[in-house]
Amino acid sequence: MPCARWCCDLRRPHAWLSSTLFRKNMVRFWPIWALYGAIWFLILPVGILNGHTGTFLPLAYVYEPQAPQTYLLESIRMGVYLSPVFGILAAMAVFSYLCNPRACGMLHALPIRREGLFLTNYLSGLAFFLLPILCVAVLTLAAQVYVSGTAALTSLFLWAWCQAMMVLFFFSLGVFCAMLTGHLLALPGFYAGLNLLVVGLYEVYEQLAQQLLFGYLSSQELQRWVEWLTPVLCYSNSLGTTGYPDCHLTGLLCVFVYGFVGLVLAGLALLLYRRRALEAAGDVVVLPWLRPLFRWCIALFMGVYLGSFLWQVLFPHRALVGLLLACILCAGALGYFVAEMLLRKTFRVLRRGALGCGCFLAVLTAAFAVLALDLGGYESRVPEQEQVASLTVETSSLAPFDDAGLLGQLDQPDTAQALALHQAVVDRRGELEYRESYTQWESSVVDGTPVDLEVSGYTYLSFRYTLTDGGELRRSYRIPVNASLLDDPDTPAGRLEALVNAPGQMESIYFRNYVEGDTLAGAYLSAPMAEDGLSFNSSESQLLLEAVRSDLAAGRLGRHYLMEDRERMENCYFNDLTFTFYPTGARENAATDRDTSYVVTITLQTTASETLGVLEQLGASDVLVSKGAAGF
Repeated sequence: MPCARWCCDLRRPHAWLSSTLFRKNMVRFWPIWALYGAIWFLILPVGILNGHTGTFLPLAYVYEPQAPQTYLLESIRMGVYLSPVFGILAAMAVFSYLCNPRACGMLHALPIRREGLFLTNYLSGLAFFLLPILCVAVLTLAAQVYVSGTAALTSLFLWAWCQAMMVLFFFSLGVFCAMLTGHLLALPGFYAGLNLLVVGLYEVYEQLAQQLLFGYLSSQELQRWVEWLTPVLCYSNSLGTTGYPDCHLTGLLCVFVYGFVGLVLAGLALLLYRRRALEAAGDVVVLPWLRPLFRWCIALFMGVYLGSFLWQVLFPHRALVGLLLACILCAGALGYFVAEMLLRKTFRVLRRGALGCGCFLAVLTAAFAVLALDLGGYESRVPEQEQVASLTVETSSLAPFDDAGLLGQLDQPDTAQALALHQAVVDRRGELEYRESYTQWESSVVDGTPVDLEVSGYTYLSFRYTLTDGGELRRSYRIPVNASLLDDPDTPAGRLEALVNAPGQMESIYFRNYVEGDTLAGAYLSAPMAEDGLSFNSSESQLLLEAVRSDLAAGRLGRHYLMEDRERMENCYFNDLTFTFYPTGARENAATDRDTSYVVTITLQTTASETLGVLEQLGASDVLVSKGAAGF
């Protein structure tokens, strides 16, 4: 057939561009480009004339005549939200005839090559954006000159260039999706699917891995790749400015990369259009080779997300992995037949789709087994000590909740002790993986005061290794805690408490911001009643600091607890001792000192003999109240 390549009889002229069709698209679909231009007109020219943009932009979008480039560069980020929406609207508009058999046949009977039809519609769709961008740029330039007599030409060019590159990509992606389907309502679905395909597959893997792999924690390197392969995320996280007064645009690399990808997508869309079967108008998927992929994607996403949801609702205890697999397979089979119905436009698909569904479920079961059985050795991997370059251990906040307890992070723990803790967790993964962890309290009396004591609970524990080969290994666990587990030094809870309270460990955490030569400005002792607090002068503060550091080094102070139990209530005071430091080189100006000073807050404990002795010498021991007696 001549129509396999041309839209006309071979004896008639074959135009490469139709000015009539171009003008018709501009007139027929004027609401798209008019609305796009109107939004940017309100943001830029009107915003500049008013000094701000009103209520539909953050307060940061304020026009300063002294720094006009700031407003223009900050406005570029609005394109991240406008371009995807208008890109698909334009693609749906100019290629809508491909979804209507009558319109498709009529347009392809015109004396225009297929390439001509494609170029005419593609260029007219781009004109929906480029012409408003140009008009708004001219009006913005005039508004700047009117307001301040000057104009930020470079920033204005960057705004126009970034908007053009963003709409080029999103519109080209929309056109590419239009070549994959013959159903107008399916087009935005394909568009959203391709935009979010990588992050969607990543979330599918995350969903399964978190449920099947003990200790699983997301890979930051993989997350960076997912961000780069998800256009909206990449634009949102990359585009920005360095801020006032030296305002420069950041993230231009993603603009250039995706602009080039947009050109590639346009070329691929043209190749697909040349071989598109006109009879496919109205079909959800046009290309035969794409239909199996469509079935599997729908089945995969529905199987994982709907199956996991059903598992969590129907089996709240979630102790049996086999039940999860059953839910995922049932939901996956449902998704496969739903996709089959969409493709065949009939409900009678059970017999025809049975073989394909069986193959999909077999592959899904195999992938599930790889994760569930940990065939890759993910759960059991604990690096050797010589492989570790650095190690950070993080936990939930620990009592007492002073500077060290709230941080819950050990940046330089004893590596051998930390590896032993990690190995103890791995060795008990069978009993920890699906164990329910909850907090229990009981009422008791401490120092004559009724208090609630924690008798069982849990803490989060994560390891972040930097390996000698440059790699990174991260794991995260939920560790149960109770009195019997803490008393056993070989349990994860017992090992964690020993690691946290290792001699010298807390001193390095409390004084992590301290640099030799920093000036001690003073100290303050808190009390249950604020008016009872005491301040100390420089000499008294220095005595207290020396006593505190001596107690920390000896392990008499800084002990932290995994539970709010009786020992914690009896050993810890309600009172905190706060030291204020000025960094080395801080200026004498009082305002500057307040801005640059930092504090170290330490909860006092009954075992801190040297510190308590100094407080007694200073007449401050009368305000000390134990945590239990304070009634808080």
